[in-house]
Amino acid sequence: MGAHGGFRKGAGRPVGSTNKSSPELSQRLSELAKTYTEEALQTLVDVARNGRTDAARVSAANALLDRAYGKPAVKEEIKTVDLPPVVIQLTQ
Repeated sequence: MGAHGGFRKGAGRPVGSTNKSSPELSQRLSELAKTYTEEALQTLVDVARNGRTDAARVSAANALLDRAYGKPAVKEEIKTVDLPPVVIQLTQ
């Protein structure tokens, strides 16, 4: 039975090849997407106002708010519970 996962000879991108998702390509894609910002926002506003379902309207409204004010920070509360120590007794 062969090994699964981990490093395998010949796997991955060859040494010296260029990464296809370069920062320049990412910047170019971002600039291209920004040309559609106004149209995308108008579409979200239209769906928020006239969407066929409540789910579509809520989703569009959330997307608008996220873009205007950023996504709300997730504040994770960790509750600590003090428990008595566990005692293990071995019997024969």
